[in-house]
Amino acid sequence: MIASMNQNVDGKPILMVAESETVNARVLWQKENRKFTDIVWAVLFGLCYLSFLVCGFFLVAKSKPRWVDADADYLIVSEHYRDDVEKCCAERPEQNNDYAYYGDLCSSLESGGRRLGTAGDSKYDYDDGIFSAFLRAPEIIIGILALTVSLAILWAVLLRFFAKPIVLATELIKIGVFIFMGINSYDTSSRILCFIIAIGILGYNVWARDKLFFAADMITQSVNALKANPWIFPGLLFVKLFYALNSSLFVLFFAEGINLVEVQFENDTCVFRNPDYSYNMFKFIGFAYLWSTLLTAKIRLAVVANIVGSWYFHPENKPPVTRSVINSITTSIGTLSLASFISVIAEKLNMMLMEPWYKTWCGPACFVATPLHIIMCVFGAFIQSFVLMLTKFAVILHVFTGLPFVGSGKKVIKILKRHFKGGFVTEVTSKGVLTLGAYVFSIGVTFAAWAWFDARFRTETLVGGKDALWFILYIFVGLFNLYYPVLGIYIIILANNFLLSWEKSMWDDDRESSDKEGTSYQHYWVSPLAAIFVGCLAMSFFTFIAEIFLDTIDVSFLCYAINKDNNVDLSNDDFEVLVKAVPGYIEAVDVIPVSGKEGDITVDTKKYGDDIQTAVPAKPVELSNLEPAPVPYDVP
Repeated sequence: MIASMNQNVDGKPILMVAESETVNARVLWQKENRKFTDIVWAVLFGLCYLSFLVCGFFLVAKSKPRWVDADADYLIVSEHYRDDVEKCCAERPEQNNDYAYYGDLCSSLESGGRRLGTAGDSKYDYDDGIFSAFLRAPEIIIGILALTVSLAILWAVLLRFFAKPIVLATELIKIGVFIFMGINSYDTSSRILCFIIAIGILGYNVWARDKLFFAADMITQSVNALKANPWIFPGLLFVKLFYALNSSLFVLFFAEGINLVEVQFENDTCVFRNPDYSYNMFKFIGFAYLWSTLLTAKIRLAVVANIVGSWYFHPENKPPVTRSVINSITTSIGTLSLASFISVIAEKLNMMLMEPWYKTWCGPACFVATPLHIIMCVFGAFIQSFVLMLTKFAVILHVFTGLPFVGSGKKVIKILKRHFKGGFVTEVTSKGVLTLGAYVFSIGVTFAAWAWFDARFRTETLVGGKDALWFILYIFVGLFNLYYPVLGIYIIILANNFLLSWEKSMWDDDRESSDKEGTSYQHYWVSPLAAIFVGCLAMSFFTFIAEIFLDTIDVSFLCYAINKDNNVDLSNDDFEVLVKAVPGYIEAVDVIPVSGKEGDITVDTKKYGDDIQTAVPAKPVELSNLEPAPVPYDVP
């Protein structure tokens, strides 16, 4: 409860804040000052990740190739499944033994092999999906991800040494990418679309040039903090390697899992089918991957907060990067696990609101359902953004103080509310510039992967292909999924599963209507969806690098608010000029931290006036018994 304020001291308004409502301007990074917090959540995550590994490697161990190469044009049933196929075929009803449909496992035994390329003129077959493409061409995903890591590191190095020029150059690269795509397009519709996007980006840059220069200045401040702490990047290499390993395991488990099959008799045919328990494993692996991915982001934030916060408050007493990493994965792991789990819930809510779009947009009540669904998506995005902001600043304050997640969250909201409207820190310009930079790089990587898949499997779905409508459709699908890479990964997996089920039903219908082979359409969708999936992984890597700079900015915001709470003179601080330009900034009053807690603060009305603004209810008296709270470190 905050009273109105009419009085001031020496012409300056003041705010009395209890010690319990703020924190000292310091980072308690020393080993003796840290203790384990939110231990239950650390145990839960450990069990979850252990189960992730057990389920994943179980799928890998049980997975066996269904087909092996016979020659350039044929596959034959592998020896592992041959006995099961022969047994199934022998048990077919007698009336079905005198013929075999193309694609039936029995026909593969009788003909000695199965022809590749049943989907058009491509090398895809009727039961291939994106993970089949990864297994048959692992060099593509390995090569593209290696390119992504190299580009991400190069981008980080260039941003560190040439922040402002690189920010502006990134905007030009965005335009150049789409102009290049338009020039190399053989289809008029695709060419026009690429040129329109390029003109739109150019127009926006001209209109928002002031915001771009502000973002460049903000990122430059972030770079200054990183230059003063050069060991942050080597320290985060460990986190980055875990992130890369985790993503590789996720792809491996899903790709190998599709080969965990059983031979079953369905609709008078013998076919390969995944056992029911594997689908439950896939769902759990997806959940565990999401949790571990978001936890990796919180660990990165904790390392940055530990080092940058110490540099900001007391540069003479900074932790070594090894101590920052150790604190993050030991004493803080419980709090970071809880924060990332809350983020998982927000992500899952957003996914639930966005996933059924095809049901509402394509249904008979689309004119009513579609606007409502769009509102739900906007609401989900807002909730997700709010939760991510709250958990981020709660984690930063936890790193500073060692408080558990709930205690940090309560206190950080009060601190931010005193300096930003509603407690929201809405500096989105620099985030937009870096995110869009990562976005455009990911688009380039996606097109490189797309061209590679097309060449490897003899499909023509990229620019210059036979059907411009499909190309435009995949462009829009790719743009959406790349912008939300975590959500995009799950959408692509769902789309892959849906299309495979649809392909199977189409194949069965064709075989029931005639004795000839069925029709499949893998050559239309596998290559672009596989490329978009790889692009989502690339976007996650580029975003990881961008978030290092954005984490530094967020840490600086909270350090600034804490210094204001501790009445530190920031008149010569260059960062203050930028903070005051942020939307929602409150021209903060002078803050006096005082000893006491809520309900126990006494205000000297003779010295400070009858109507003093306080952060908690205060008792008016005439004699001052206020003792300033200790502030151990000052910022020069």
